[in-house]
Parts: sequence; C-alpha cells; structure tokens
Amino acid sequence: MKKSIFSGLFISLILLSSCGYSLKDTSNTLTQKNIIVLADNSNLNLELISQLRAKGNKISRIENKSEDHDFMIKIKEHRIKKFSGATGSGARTTQARLDYRNSYEIFTKDNVIIENTFNSTSYLNFNQSDLLAMEKEEKVIIKNFIKDGIKNIEFLLSLNENGN
Repeated sequence: MKKSIFSGLFISLILLSSCGYSLKDTSNTLTQKNIIVLADNSNLNLELISQLRAKGNKISRIENKSEDHDFMIKIKEHRIKKFSGATGSGARTTQARLDYRNSYEIFTKDNVIIENTFNSTSYLNFNQSDLLAMEKEEKVIIKNFIKDGIKNIEFLLSLNENGN
C-alpha cells in the first residue's frame, strides 16, 4: 500500500516537473517598460528610480503626452522615520526602528488610477562601538525597503491586469 502511494506521488511529481510546471517566483510586470516617475530628487526616490532602471526599464522624469509610456508613478510621500529605544539603568540606546512609507499613485494606459501606501518596519541593533557597520546595515535595510515596495507595485499592477 505504501509503495503504491509513494509511486503515485513520485509519478505525479515527475509529470508536473516534466511539463514545465513551477511556482512563479518573479514578476515581469516592471521589466522592460517605459515608465514615467514623478517625484522629487530625494535619496529614496533616486534609489527607487535606480532599482527600476536595474530591471531594464526606461525611466522618464517628465510627463510627456507625446511619448508612449506603459504607466506613470506619482510619488506623493516617500520617507523613513527613525526611532530609538533605551532600556536599562544607563538608558543607552540598544535598538533603532526604521519605519518606511511610500504613498503613490499609478496611472495606467487605460486611465486607471491605483492609489496605495506601502508601509514596512525594520529593526536595527545599535552598537556604539561599530557605528560604520550600523550605517552600512541601514543602507542595506533601505534598499530592501525599496525592493519590497517595488514588489508591492508589481503586485498591484498584476491585480489590475487580471481585472481584480
């Protein structure tokens, strides 16, 4: 009995893998597109644009009606707030919290407006003896925030394409 169940599962696995079935791990919704990004020149917005370019997108910063674009992203608010907490008798800071917020509107070719606010939080252990390492770690966290924000934009665009 166990052999037949194991054989059935094994054959099903072979059939599914041989027909090219696999879980989708990335989206191409934000790849090789013409995108207009309307935002100020803050470090966060410049990093967002840099990451979008790294995906093979052509980025314009000025709204031009004559230019053909796939969609437009208007950044309304893009910020990181830093908080620190202190515990113990000496009240030394032991951890910093970074709160990321990106509020934006997406305008598609079909004149559909998608409004969203993406929020994320990360914690950074604070060690006064190694401030340079903490600064590098903070930069990595910020890049990850923006990468996750781009995934959020891709998800919303995929939902829009599927009619939801």
